[in-house]
Amino acid sequence: MTSSGSAKDAMIEVAERMFAEKGIDGVSMRDVASAAGQKNNSAVQYHFGGRDGLLLEVFRRRMKEINRSRRQFLDDIDADGRGHDVRALVEAVVLPLADYLRTSGTESYYAQFIARVSPMVDMGSPDLEAVSDASRAVSARLIAALDHLPRRAAAARTALMLNMAVSGLAMYEQLRAHGKAMESANFDETVAHLVDMSVGALEAPFTPQP
Repeated sequence: MTSSGSAKDAMIEVAERMFAEKGIDGVSMRDVASAAGQKNNSAVQYHFGGRDGLLLEVFRRRMKEINRSRRQFLDDIDADGRGHDVRALVEAVVLPLADYLRTSGTESYYAQFIARVSPMVDMGSPDLEAVSDASRAVSARLIAALDHLPRRAAAARTALMLNMAVSGLAMYEQLRAHGKAMESANFDETVAHLVDMSVGALEAPFTPQP
């Protein structure tokens, strides 16, 4: 008999992959339950209270570790006196996630999941606070550090940079899963490009809109 814990873990694992590949609207909760080996079509509702609860658990599952690494990264750059440096803050965004993906192997779909799903999820939700406080701290510091921009523009660029970085890692993750290497860069080079591009985008001059 499958235990409640292993059943939940199986559905979280399957949901991460299915949401990454098809998006939220392309996956039914019956599909998740079936792919996870659950005979009860209402298993997601029973264990998670529905789709939104399952989404939160997929986020929490891996983001807990990444958030811990990001918090340590912030502590380290604070100790080095770089806690409000744009490049150091971009690295605090990119490197903890990249390090996680580097060690997760070809079965990882997490960057693809975030790229697909995060625009439709309230990342400021209290339900995610325990696993996203470091990310929110980095975003707040970046917005403050971009003092050549109006605050609204700084917030918009920070959000766009986060999406660009995750999308770049998701593309690499997807290629790796299919046994294809990036033609122009290995993983470490890809991460370095993402950091450089993100810093350049954030520090670009501001062009007022008519």
